[in-house]
Amino acid sequence: MMNMIRDILPRLNEVNKIIATCNGDTIPFEQALALARFYYDFQDTNALIAEAEAMATENPAELKEIAISLKAETAMLLDNIGQLDGVDFRAIANAHSRKFHDVFQEASDGLNPYWKRYCELNHRLDYLPLGSKEYAEAEKECEAAKAEHDRRQTEVKRLYAEYERENAYSFDVFSFKPSHLYALAAKLNGIAGSILKDLDRMEKGESQ
Repeated sequence: MMNMIRDILPRLNEVNKIIATCNGDTIPFEQALALARFYYDFQDTNALIAEAEAMATENPAELKEIAISLKAETAMLLDNIGQLDGVDFRAIANAHSRKFHDVFQEASDGLNPYWKRYCELNHRLDYLPLGSKEYAEAEKECEAAKAEHDRRQTEVKRLYAEYERENAYSFDVFSFKPSHLYALAAKLNGIAGSILKDLDRMEKGESQ
């Protein structure tokens, strides 16, 4: 299933648009993640080459179009990537992760009074006569307090899961370096050139 070679051009075009609009020391997290994910998703150039070899047999015309565009897009990236030199990807990643952690932490801290209230009411039951009116009323109050705590705890768990997910995305950005993207672009540019040369030889061989 040839997905990588067909997916690379729209993703690369997105990368070039992000770089073209970068004019400072920071960019939105979503854009930083798009740059990082492009590098991680397409760094296995051996898989790309394998797909190109299959496509050369099945659909050489489409492969040639892709290779021409890939060479042009990677050349553009190589020319403009210097605009990312001042971008602090680690700071962008840390700020994003911290934002979600702070939301989770605030909700988690806010849960404590509800747990404390439930514990107090539950403890009170130990000192009331079982089966008495006072016990029944206190039990209802205790159950309501537990339900409110559990409802809020569910939200805290959701926020923690959200933080974990965003923290994983943040790590992708934290560990990304423009030099990695430059090296990949240079490699892809060379692969595109080799594909075009191979296709040219195939065409000449078929015409003889």
